[in-house]
Amino acid sequence: MRTIELELSPEGVDKALRELTDYTATLAAKTEQFVDRLRQIGLKVIEDNGNPPGDSQPGTADAIITSTGSTTKCTLFLEGKDVLFIEFGAGIHFNGAAGSSPHPMGAEFGYTIGSYGFGQGAKDSWTYKDGTERVVSYGTLAGMPMYKASQEMRRQLVAIARDVFERGG
Repeated sequence: MRTIELELSPEGVDKALRELTDYTATLAAKTEQFVDRLRQIGLKVIEDNGNPPGDSQPGTADAIITSTGSTTKCTLFLEGKDVLFIEFGAGIHFNGAAGSSPHPMGAEFGYTIGSYGFGQGAKDSWTYKDGTERVVSYGTLAGMPMYKASQEMRRQLVAIARDVFERGG
């Protein structure tokens, strides 16, 4: 926490205003640094958990940072054709009983094991056609990259804020 002392004189008020102006100028840069540190943590967790065991193709993780002077916002995302399987899992082989969800928010979002894919995930394995080739699938372990990233960023939020805003970085 920064403290600006105010001496009740014209010179003291001018000095306090200069300090406040200087602090305000650094605040935007510090906010961007804070958001970038969280971005780095989130992307690392997504990359570490975005290719779990199973048949799903890994997605591509990225982030978009936008700043509008007083607001800095970061959106992390994972894109690819199998990201729901990577996040929530597919099949009992890796994830437990049909109807359950290894993901803490799976049931809330309607992504329970065996509830999609025509119920194939309720079996230990199933087949599907990829072009002309028949493929045996055992599903995909719920890697939960987005959920784990959000949890890790929340876990480190206060420490990073203190480091950036109190200690400078």
